[in-house]
Amino acid sequence: MRAWQTQALASQNTFSWLSPVTISDGQFIDGNIAIPMIYPGPIYSGPQSRPISDAGIAAIVAEARKDGLLADKTDFATDAAPGSITTHIELKIDGVTRELTGPLPTGLVPDSSAPGTPAAYQLFWNQVTSVNSWLAADLGQGKSFTPTSLAVLVTPPTEATAGIAANEKPWPLASTFATFGKPHGGSVYRCATVTGADAATLLAVVVQSNQLTHFTDSDGAKASLQVRTMLPGEPDPCL
Repeated sequence: MRAWQTQALASQNTFSWLSPVTISDGQFIDGNIAIPMIYPGPIYSGPQSRPISDAGIAAIVAEARKDGLLADKTDFATDAAPGSITTHIELKIDGVTRELTGPLPTGLVPDSSAPGTPAAYQLFWNQVTSVNSWLAADLGQGKSFTPTSLAVLVTPPTEATAGIAANEKPWPLASTFATFGKPHGGSVYRCATVTGADAATLLAVVVQSNQLTHFTDSDGAKASLQVRTMLPGEPDPCL
């Protein structure tokens, strides 16, 4: 299962949005990351992972069925306001994958709603994005999620503000910024998914970096980065 949000914004503005909930191979990965309210803040914050029991997974499926979300209807966003956030829930049950869509709940959602309605979908969204409290007894001890791949967006160097000087670090990968990945979203940004040893090398550097860190490649070019983990089942954000 995976739950995420989309909005009609420039792709670089939503690049760092993580799926708030991913359940894969018996693990619940919590993408609701508390971001420190400081500037410059970190350029990478990793999610937490907790084991989830078979009973917990069965409870999610049972709730989806009770809410009428496993029938033919999958789109509950037909009356959403233009430009608003759309939520998505992908469920894989008995080898069949279905994606539900609906508006982001912005007000009080009733504790019960008629099955197969937008209100029932919003209730289910609220529950699956509150797994830590809803299914607390079915979750094990949490730990940091170790990514096997990172999505990286290379941007022009950020400008120092409020008298805070940028700090500089060498770009730790062999490629130069000019050859890294490919153009992204019709902008000057470049994007790539970094895997394997390169991902481990880059992660060790970016966890010690912030929004005002300028990276310098072997050609002397400077850039800033947006970096986030790739979660199981996610499509490549650079496509």
